[in-house]
Amino acid sequence: MPKKKKKNALAAAASKKLASIGGPKMSAEDVAHVLWHAEQRGEVERVPLEDGSWAWMLPAGENGQPQMLKPTPAMLAIVDRFDREGHGEH
Repeated sequence: MPKKKKKNALAAAASKKLASIGGPKMSAEDVAHVLWHAEQRGEVERVPLEDGSWAWMLPAGENGQPQMLKPTPAMLAIVDRFDREGHGEH
């Protein structure tokens, strides 16, 4: 029997998010927190956009293509705070 591949933190967070559909939603702070940590581990990266802003480049999704997620203003405020002040491991 083949071994199941362990999920990385981002995949685990995505599974948790999908499981919560119809239930409690992740807040902007929760999403920013998960992606900031994934970025620190090298699982996602920031990519520049034509308008001068940036987005997170996420690993391949169900369609096999990488996906981009542009942070909302609330997420940007949280990420900016983490970038400036640092953030302890959770």
